[in-house]
Amino acid sequence: MITWMQRHKKWLVITMWISAIAFVGAGAVSWGSVDLNFNRNTSVAKVGDEKISFVEFNQKFNRIFTYFNQISNGTLTEAKAKEQGLDTLALQSLVEDKLLVSFAKTLGLSVSEDEILNLLISDENFWDSNKGFDKNIYYSILAQNDIKASQYEDMLASDILLRKLSVLFNLPVKEEELKMLASNYFMQDVLSIEPFKAKNVKIDINETKLEALWQGIKEDFKTEKRYFISNYFIPLEKHEFSEAELQTYYDKNKQNYTDFSGKILSFQEAKEELKKDLGLDKLKDEANQKYLALNKKELDFQKELILNQTDIYYPLELLEKTNAGGVLKPFKFEDGYMIVRLNAYEGVRTKSFEEAREQVLPIYEEQERKAELEKQAKEALNNFKGKNIGSVSRDSLRNPERVDEEVMNDAEFSLFLMNVFNSDQNKSFVLLDDKAILYEIKAQNLLNNSKLNEYKTTLEQEAKNAKASELRQELLTELRKRYAVEIYYKGNIN
Repeated sequence: MITWMQRHKKWLVITMWISAIAFVGAGAVSWGSVDLNFNRNTSVAKVGDEKISFVEFNQKFNRIFTYFNQISNGTLTEAKAKEQGLDTLALQSLVEDKLLVSFAKTLGLSVSEDEILNLLISDENFWDSNKGFDKNIYYSILAQNDIKASQYEDMLASDILLRKLSVLFNLPVKEEELKMLASNYFMQDVLSIEPFKAKNVKIDINETKLEALWQGIKEDFKTEKRYFISNYFIPLEKHEFSEAELQTYYDKNKQNYTDFSGKILSFQEAKEELKKDLGLDKLKDEANQKYLALNKKELDFQKELILNQTDIYYPLELLEKTNAGGVLKPFKFEDGYMIVRLNAYEGVRTKSFEEAREQVLPIYEEQERKAELEKQAKEALNNFKGKNIGSVSRDSLRNPERVDEEVMNDAEFSLFLMNVFNSDQNKSFVLLDDKAILYEIKAQNLLNNSKLNEYKTTLEQEAKNAKASELRQELLTELRKRYAVEIYYKGNIN
């Protein structure tokens, strides 16, 4: 099933790109490293002027996770989901949504409050026993999912915009297109196959060819931003506060101490946090004095460090805007305050060939190995005999009695058939990792009209979906040139 998921990721993004906002109780998710800086509490990415919030990210991931979990009979775990890159899939889908939302707004499309309200009150999740919208149920469900009403309604507005824009992709289907699609789906080939592995493969590293390969893909190899800093840390010392001091601080700041549902914590529940926060407040004066001394060079910094984009607890965006030698005001860091001086800043750049060589080398070696396998497979076709595996169609499953697993496993067999039916060659081969499968089409059964008539409605919808998908992808390609995409999310860390 995991293999099936990998093969169908692309199409799932297409079929799921417009969908109702859904609440999914999939539990807490550990997202890994996120370089958010000023946006770190709210955003995982930004597309043009449109931010992708943690809430949207979590909702999209949960929706995709639930879908895959259902088709894998409930066997999908969070670990497997991350291993398969479903978080990246969710982010990719959201980026595409935001590109389209930005385009819709550029076209002048908008969403009224009435449209949002109508969509909201039609959602049965928020109905009471009399099938009417209940705002108390609404706010309760949002609180349970840690979502603010404004965030949810923004998501609804985006969803409405996407639905409006989808009209652009609804193209008519011609009869000839239907027949072509039907033939593509339902034709059957009688195949003979023969597995082949390359012999005596020796890969010589040609530095000229290696550098030429790098030249073509060098934009894929970038350095990270680096911040050369000196820092000074003022730790929070243990300090005992009286009950009266803590109570006074709590009375002034209790709105900052809430549980997951937004309910203000009691004095006793917030007590440990109060001790720390009051201590930090009292430490602030000392931190400011240290800042002035460091700025005047009356005090030496403690350490020199080189930061990169994974050091998310430093104010990296501020550092980017600071001139060399500039000292940042104290900021809370772990259990204390940190003061930082920027010594130098190194922005993102394309790696030189020498810097990227070790990353490019495996790609080069794989290409050379594939090229040698392809060369030998072509020669082997001259002596092809093959084993007849009978009649197969595009979506046939591997029959273990005809195709042993040592020849091809289920995933390889599906990939093999896809290549065979996408090819116009009667006799050829398909490359599969470390081997090739030679084949010859012995006979072909084309579609009859009764089959076309039987599945006409389904085929028409498939054709519309395919045309809409192609048009959408072409539009997204152009939109990526128009709207800047900034990704703060850095992927999973175990």
